[in-house]
Amino acid sequence: MRVAILGAGALGTIFAAHLADAGEDVVVIAREPRASLLARDGLRVTGLVDKTARVPVFTDPAAANDADLVINALKTYQSPAVIAALRPRPGALALSVQNGVYKNDELAAVFGPEAVLGATALISGEVLADGAARFTVNERLQVGERAGGASARADAVAAMFERAGIRAAASADIRGLEWSKYAMFVPSFCLAVITRLPTYRFMSHPGSAGVVVALTREMVRLAHAEGVALPAAGGGYSAASLARADDDAALAAVLAYGERMRTAAPAHKVSGLQDLERGRRTEVEETVGFAVRRAQALGVACPTLRTCHGLCGAISASVG
Repeated sequence: MRVAILGAGALGTIFAAHLADAGEDVVVIAREPRASLLARDGLRVTGLVDKTARVPVFTDPAAANDADLVINALKTYQSPAVIAALRPRPGALALSVQNGVYKNDELAAVFGPEAVLGATALISGEVLADGAARFTVNERLQVGERAGGASARADAVAAMFERAGIRAAASADIRGLEWSKYAMFVPSFCLAVITRLPTYRFMSHPGSAGVVVALTREMVRLAHAEGVALPAAGGGYSAASLARADDDAALAAVLAYGERMRTAAPAHKVSGLQDLERGRRTEVEETVGFAVRRAQALGVACPTLRTCHGLCGAISASVG
């Protein structure tokens, strides 16, 4: 399968290196100066694995036009211009591993609704100062049909990633999973930006963990207002489970998750914090702001979300 990956940040680099190493035909679309760095040094991944892969790297989005599968790993605010420049071949598929829930509609406008798979990536990494991508979390990439149900093409994409060493599975309820991740991402983004702490630290403190619970519950109310039923995670820690639990149990669940992160991924930082530390624009309006606007439009009370959005907006404005 010929795969084009839009964006060479942490996820784009990790996916491209793994797929190329597994024998897939991969091209990467990146901006300068990163494009030149990758062309010179290859795609280097450290952390959970150590590997270097060499793939063609282009700055022109047209290099993705003959791909069988296009994976959008750009920042949400970078997407519109790049996606609008694409002229995909007939039959090409597309999916987005970006944060948020409106990402699929952007792809559908160019590829057509039937060509877009839903996806959610509980996969994390960080681009280091030397250009390598540190791979920190390899939990699960899930893909599926936006309308729900099983399909051979979702199975094939998931199997390709699984062969490459990225834990992956096809899902018959990808919309529920996308919203479930969104409901967990927004609290993590807000606390990371406000506290400037690694994930395990704000998840491990009762004060900030309590804010995580409040934000998650508001996001679950928003999902329900959108007509989305959120699935419960098999391990018991999910947006749905936090919404159902009483206050003490929900707080204990977040603290326990923080302890697991301290053990498994102490270096993990939410992408918004990574952007702040590099003096770059964050995705606050495309993620947290989008939720605030949808809550207002649907009449969903989200006071904690509104407060955190204001704080994150002010902090983000200070760097870019």
